[in-house]
Parts: sequence; structure tokens; C-alpha cells
Amino acid sequence: MAELRIRTAHLELISGSSEILKADMEGREALSAALEAKVIEGWPPEIWRDAVEEFFTRAMKHPGLAVWLNWYWVLVEDGERTLIGSGGFTGAPFNGEVMIGYSMLEPYQRKGYGSEAVSALVNWAFANPGVQRIVAETHGNNRASIRLLEKCGFEYAGRGFENGTIRYSIMREKWLLSKK
Repeated sequence: MAELRIRTAHLELISGSSEILKADMEGREALSAALEAKVIEGWPPEIWRDAVEEFFTRAMKHPGLAVWLNWYWVLVEDGERTLIGSGGFTGAPFNGEVMIGYSMLEPYQRKGYGSEAVSALVNWAFANPGVQRIVAETHGNNRASIRLLEKCGFEYAGRGFENGTIRYSIMREKWLLSKK
């Protein structure tokens, strides 16, 4: 299955097809060729290292699921294309809900790219009628992540599943109202 692409003001978000996920597992050079983008030292972000193999296996078994997993965030600036982060969902909608997660390489943090990408993914997810709520979990001391979620319209929703995490959520109705 071919990957999907979402364009924003500064980014191109590319869904992680099984081919791209395989290239990611093979290393930076292979991923660079697959994305047609520079992949800098430091890739992958720590949180992504553990997930790429699992997402590859899931995408191979269920190709249609790939769009509900990882998206690669490519900064498009002055004719240059650079992979700066990734994010996506833990799976297809279940009971009207999806969980979103994200990670950004340190040199590109605190520049607005994270909220730009997360907003685009939220918008894409809510275009699917099966999604009524999007949730995210972060560590309670991760101020940058909390700020990003709040900037994207998420609201505090209580404790997370893992020790030390908190949960944020946004409902479809609130998102749609914020876009009017």
C-alpha cells in the first residue's frame, strides 16, 4: 500500500508504509532514500526505537493499518528536506477513540513544528467518521509535551495508564468548533 502524505505550512507528513518502516529498520541511509529527505545524526528518537519493529510487523499483517500507526515528519525548507520527528497513533479507532503519540529530534524542538504536525494528524483523524475522541499520555513533568497538547486543544483528562503519566484528550465536536 502506498503511503499517504499531508502537507502543512512547513512539513510533509508521510505515513509509514511497510516499505518505509523496513527502510527505517535498515538504517539512516535507507530511510533517507525512502523519504527522499536528509536523516540527521540522532535518528531515531529514543521513544521510536522500540516501536518501529512492532509497527512494521503490524503493517505487514494489515497493510490498511499503516496509516493508523507512524507518520514521518519531514521539514521542507529552502528546497531542503529533513526528517525531524515522527508521530501517529497506536492503532485504528476502537470504540470511537485513537491514541496519539509523537517524538521530535532535539534540534527541532520548541520551534512550533510539533504542534503543526500534531494538529495535522488530529485533523486527519477527525476526518474519519469513526473517530470521536483522541487521547494522549505524557509524563507529568514533560512541560514541553503538555504545552504542545494544550496548544492543539487537548484538555487534561486525569491519570495515565503508566505510573507518572497523565492523560489529555480532545473530542471531535470541540475540534470542529475550534476550526470555525
